[in-house]
Amino acid sequence: MSKFLSNVLTLFSATVLGQIIGIIVSPVLSRLYSPADFGVFQLFFSISGLIAVVACFSYQSAINLTKKDEDAANIVVLCLCLILATSVFSTLFFSVFSENIEQFLNAPGLSVYLFLIPVAIIANSVAYVLGSWLSRRQQFGIIAKGNLYSSITGKSSSIGLGILSPSPFGLIFGTIINDATIVLVSLRKTWEDFPIFRRVSFKKIGELTKRYKKFPQYGAISSLTSHGASQAIPFMLAFSFSTVIVGYYAMAFVIIKLPSKLMGNSLSTIFYQKACDEKNRTGSISRIVASVHRRLISMGMFICLILMIIGPELFAFVLGTQWSTAGVYAQILAPWIFVVFISTPLSSIFAVFEKQGASLGFNVMLLITRIVVIAIGGFFGDPVLAMILLSITGVLFWTWMNMYLMKTAGVSVRKATTEIIHYLLFGLAVALPLLIAKYFSLSTWLLIVIAVAVTIIYYSIVIYRDNELKEGLFNLLGSIIHNKN
Repeated sequence: MSKFLSNVLTLFSATVLGQIIGIIVSPVLSRLYSPADFGVFQLFFSISGLIAVVACFSYQSAINLTKKDEDAANIVVLCLCLILATSVFSTLFFSVFSENIEQFLNAPGLSVYLFLIPVAIIANSVAYVLGSWLSRRQQFGIIAKGNLYSSITGKSSSIGLGILSPSPFGLIFGTIINDATIVLVSLRKTWEDFPIFRRVSFKKIGELTKRYKKFPQYGAISSLTSHGASQAIPFMLAFSFSTVIVGYYAMAFVIIKLPSKLMGNSLSTIFYQKACDEKNRTGSISRIVASVHRRLISMGMFICLILMIIGPELFAFVLGTQWSTAGVYAQILAPWIFVVFISTPLSSIFAVFEKQGASLGFNVMLLITRIVVIAIGGFFGDPVLAMILLSITGVLFWTWMNMYLMKTAGVSVRKATTEIIHYLLFGLAVALPLLIAKYFSLSTWLLIVIAVAVTIIYYSIVIYRDNELKEGLFNLLGSIIHNKN
C-alpha cells in the first residue's frame, strides 16, 4: 500500500468516527434547535468564514510549498500575526456595525452574536495554519486525533446548551469549541518543533512575504470570491426569503456535504502536501491526480444517487418531519455537491502550479452567477426555483473547473469523463431496487432498509475492485485491532 493512501486512511478513519458522532447527534440537534436557529447560525459562520479565509492573506498555502522547514516556520509566524491583526480589526468593525448587518440581512437576533466573530476567526484560522504545518511534517495521526476530539467536544457543547436553553448561541459556541480543540491538540505536537521556530526572523519573513506575493495578490482574492460564492447563498436566501429558508438550506447542505467531510477533507489535506512534494521532485502530478479523481468519483456517486431518489423521506425519517423541506433541497442540490466533492480536493492544483489568476476568474464568475440565480428565485418568491437554478449553474461551473484542473495536471479529460459515466451507470444498476420501491410508494421504513442494503452492496463492490484500497483498509483494521490488544 502506498504511503499516500496509508495517510489518507489514517485521517479518514478518525474523520469517519468524528462524522459518525455528527450523524448520531444530528437527529438530536434537529429536534433541539429550530430551522430559524440553524439559519442564524449559518449566517454567523458565513460572515466569520469569509473573514477567516483571508485572515492569512492566503500565505498558509505556501507552508507546504516551501522546500525548507525553516522557511515554512517563518510563514507560520507570518500567518499568526496576520490572524491577530484581522481579529482586532473585526472586533472594532462589528462593535459598530452589528445592528446594521442584522437589518440588511433580514435576520432578527443575529447582532447579539456578532461579538463572537473575532473568537471564531482566531479558532478557525489558527487551526488551519497549524494543520498545514502538521501536514508538512506528515503528522497525520495528530491531525486525525484533533478531528476526532473536536467532534466530541463541539457536538457535546451544542447538545448541552440546547438542552439548557436552545438558541443559535448553542450551535455557534459548539463550532468554536470544535476549532479550539483542534488548536489545542495541534499545539502540543507543534511545540516539539520549537527549535525550528527559534530560527524565525523578521528579515526572513519579509523575504518570504515578497517571494510568495502572488498568494495575497491572487490567492486571497480568489479564496474570498470562492467562499463568497458559497456564502452568498445564505446571505441572499436571508435577504430574499427568511432565516427559516436559510436553516433548511443549511441543514440540507450539511447532510449532502457529509461525503466530502468523510473522504474529501482527508484527501484535500494530504493531496496538497503530496502534490507539492511530487512537483518539487518530478515536475509532474498527473499520476496522483488521476488516482485521487477516480476514487472520489467512486466514493461520491452513490450517495448523490441515494439523496436524489429518497432525499425528503430520508430527512423526515432521520431529522424529524419539520425538516422534510430540507430533504427536497438536498434532492435538488445533490448533483452540484457531487461535482464539488470530486473537484474540491483537486482545487489545490491552482496553488501547486501558482495559477491563482485562473482560480480567481472562476470564482468571480461563480459568485456573480449565484447572486443572480437566487435573486431570480426571490423575484418569483420561490425558494425551490432558486435551488434548481443553483444546482444547474453549480454543476456547469464546477464541471468546467474540474476539466481545467485535469488538463493542468496532464490528465486525460476524456478518461475522467468516462469514469464518471461508468460509475453513474453502475450506481444506477445497484440502486434499481430502491428506484422500484420509490416508484411503488413503499413505506419510508422499507425505503430506508433498501437504501442501506444497496449502499452496502455498492461500496463492497467498489472496495473489492480496488486492490490498493482494499489492502489499505485491511491494514488499517489490523492496526486498530493490534492497538486494542
